[in-house]
Order: sequence, then C-alpha cells, then structure tokens
Amino acid sequence: MISVRAVNTCSIFRSSPPVSSFRFRFNKHLRTNTSSFHYDRYSKSGSGFPTFRFDLPILGHGDVRSYSLQSFVDTVFEELTSNRKRKRQGICSAIKLKTGGEVLDDKPVNQAVEKGLLVEFKKDSERVLLAVVQRRDGKKNWMVYDQNGVTSSIKPQQITYIVPGVDNFDQTQISSFIQKAQQNLDTSLLEFAWIELLEKNKSVTPEELAEMIFGSVEPLESYCAHLLLSKDDLYFTVQETKGSRSLYGPRPTVQVEELMRRKACKGSC
Repeated sequence: MISVRAVNTCSIFRSSPPVSSFRFRFNKHLRTNTSSFHYDRYSKSGSGFPTFRFDLPILGHGDVRSYSLQSFVDTVFEELTSNRKRKRQGICSAIKLKTGGEVLDDKPVNQAVEKGLLVEFKKDSERVLLAVVQRRDGKKNWMVYDQNGVTSSIKPQQITYIVPGVDNFDQTQISSFIQKAQQNLDTSLLEFAWIELLEKNKSVTPEELAEMIFGSVEPLESYCAHLLLSKDDLYFTVQETKGSRSLYGPRPTVQVEELMRRKACKGSC
C-alpha cells in the first residue's frame, strides 16, 4: 500500500521504486553475482538477431538459472505491472475513510465564525486572503487581521474556508503558515485521488482529501488540500457549498480529457 504524507512541509510520495532504480539494482546484481555470460551470434529461432544469455544464482538455493534478454524484459514488465496494481489498491483503500465502521458523510457542515479562527476570505473579485478573526463588528460582520497586516471588516459570506483545528491562531504566524502551505502543494497528487474517487463515484471534502494524500487532517494539511481543490480546474468541480464548506466531485473522464486537450492546444499556440 502506498502512502502520501507531508514531512517538514514537503510532500513525499512513497510508492514502488522507479524503473531506473530497478535497473540499477539489477545491473549491480549482475556484476557481482553472475557466474557466466554468453553471447550467441544467432538465436535458435533463426531470426538472425543476436541473443544474450546470462546465468544467475537462484536466491536461497545453490542452483543456477539461465536468463535470456527477452526473459529479463518480461520480468521487468511483470514487476512494473505488479507495482502499479499495488499502488492503485493502496489509494483505493485510503479513500475508505471510516468512523466506527461507517463511511463518513459527504454532506458539508458549515462552521460558525468565532474569535481566534484562521479563515480564508475573498477580499475582492481577484484576491483571496488568509486572516485571523479578531472580534465582532456589529451583529453580523467580523473584524479580521489579514496576511498583509491590514485590519478590516468582512461579511460571513466573504469567508471561503475556515482552517479546521485552529484555536487562537497567532496572527504573526500567518505568513509562515502560507509559506509552508505553498511548499506542500503538489498538483500531481490530485490525479491519483481523482482516479480512485471517480471509480468509486465518491465526492470529497478538503479534510478527506488531506487524509488521502497527506495521511493527516492537521490544519496545515487540510488547508493545503483546500488550496489544491479550490484552484484545480481539471480533475474536480464543486458539487455543493454550505457557507465556508464545499464538497468536490471528480469530473468525468471525457471532460478531463477535453480540458487537457484544450490546455495543450492553448499552450502550443
């Protein structure tokens, strides 16, 4: 099973080793353990192509087995196929977020605004900022201290995300929090999540995605997952919004392929 997590504010994707690593280990094994190496100018099949053969000791036994170049290629192919299968099974298991044996509810639940919370809000049509809630401003609005050091009054409707697990956040740490979040953003992780969620026909909240790709629902990882989903215009789309909470669903394969084609065409023009 694979796992994806954030360590020291950097994404680390742990999976099967790359092909280059596999080849390096195999070649090293050849140099140190090959008992004999043969080159036949012509293969027995009469094809006229050179055939390489080498003898390797069978691990744990005293016997020696002979391998052809073709059998080596087949072995590599089987190994890669097996690794891909294990990787897909790992992500498939990861999306089964359960509590007491039951799958978590997909319905977004809005969180009440209160002093000390770390929130993301829409400053205007082009800017989204992170801020700490200071106090009430009248009956409905709230005074916030944002990442630029500016104190302003905002409406609850402007809040686009409330970072979970935060209480009395230190406003002097906003810039550091944003920097760590930016270092953790790896859009390639969305593709893996999209594949599995599409197969399961399952929607996802930012916190559930954080559990899938980072293995944690701490404030930083949850905010990173929110950024990945809210900025994504390829794999996911908003299905439902309730206050500052949103539920995202995987786009159909046909739609993703069309969006990718448009991006490629736009990039080449």
